[in-house]
Amino acid sequence: MPRFKITTALVLIVLVGGSIITVPALATKAPRPSDPCDKELSVDDVQGILIGKAKINHYSMSESNPGEGCSLGVTGSGWAFVDISIRQGDMQSFQTLLFFVPPSRKSVAGIGDEAFITPTKDSNVPNAKETDLYARKGKLQCIVELHRSNGDGEKLLVPTTDGTVAAKLGALCNKLFAARGGS
Repeated sequence: MPRFKITTALVLIVLVGGSIITVPALATKAPRPSDPCDKELSVDDVQGILIGKAKINHYSMSESNPGEGCSLGVTGSGWAFVDISIRQGDMQSFQTLLFFVPPSRKSVAGIGDEAFITPTKDSNVPNAKETDLYARKGKLQCIVELHRSNGDGEKLLVPTTDGTVAAKLGALCNKLFAARGGS
């Protein structure tokens, strides 16, 4: 009798396991949630940051959930892109986020309730550099990362100062804060 129960249990596991694997393949693909590049941002918003005709990618490396972010980028001999995300988060969650930001960050005025920019550093993208801005307004958090490939990627950025880069990245966050009511 015990052998019958074990065999039955194994058959059930195989049948249930097999149906779990095949069910997603039969399901229709869920629609992609809208992101900031669908309604609030356009390629025109990065004209003062990137050189060339930007293209939109409906994915962000800094988003926690699909639909929170997107990126706008250009290519040439190298590449450069602005990765941006916006999400809900109170002051405490923003402070937790800043805990992981290098202490070399600098406070930036005029962007949300508070904002910080990091000096340019090696990117988490191989063979690249990045400059990051973290901002909060009310219960909204915005992260903007300016990535560019080493060498020729720098030629795809509008030449400017660190302060101007901070202001331009911050303007993207301010635009999202305004569009979403800043709360």
